[in-house]
Amino acid sequence: MERESFVRRKRRAFIELNLFETDIVDEHSVHNQRWSTRIYIFVLIFAMMIFLVYTTLQATTKQIEVLNPSLFTYFHLYSKYENVKCSCTEISSSYQTFVELSFLYHEVCQSDFISQKWIDFLFDNNKSTIRYAVDFRASASNQFQVLRELCQLSLTEVNDSLEIFYKSEFISGHLLNEDLFNAQLDADILSFQSITISNFRRSLGFMRSFTFANYFMPAIKTAFSLVLVASAEGHIASQ
Repeated sequence: MERESFVRRKRRAFIELNLFETDIVDEHSVHNQRWSTRIYIFVLIFAMMIFLVYTTLQATTKQIEVLNPSLFTYFHLYSKYENVKCSCTEISSSYQTFVELSFLYHEVCQSDFISQKWIDFLFDNNKSTIRYAVDFRASASNQFQVLRELCQLSLTEVNDSLEIFYKSEFISGHLLNEDLFNAQLDADILSFQSITISNFRRSLGFMRSFTFANYFMPAIKTAFSLVLVASAEGHIASQ
């Protein structure tokens, strides 16, 4: 009897539980408040259950430190786990320790057209014959010398840029994965190529502007031509 009475009291207390009780005492308002209490308790319990299940299923993060790992160990751990960091004892390293860049000349700059033997041949062949100034054969020797100097200028610019690139530092506080390392290295190489081309164009532009502005008269006299014109009166005028 006492147990049954206890159960009834608890059941009645739950039914009459009202967390939103106000001064309004009419039966309709009290009924709504009690139903609101039940819905609130149900939603609260349901939310706590979801949170409990989520917390139970959530993977626990555990930090493990591996001292002096080999490169093979790092790659193995990186392929197995998502968050793997390997601090570097040195955060910078010069490119010349692990990068080697090579370049190829244009076919013309690798040909015999810029060789001293070819230039001397054109010069000696022109000495035995007097040619008009605008005839290419009259200035061919000198023009191939200019071509050789342009090839030499490109070689100088590339070598200077390579020296600067090799002395620059690759900086990273952590060991990078292969994809990220290759992406950063490719970006630095593209930047090197762009800077080298820009430097060559600037040097070439300076040479052109310097030559044009000073109106140099070359020894082969190809900059100007002297033309003699005879008039009807027999006078000779130059242009």
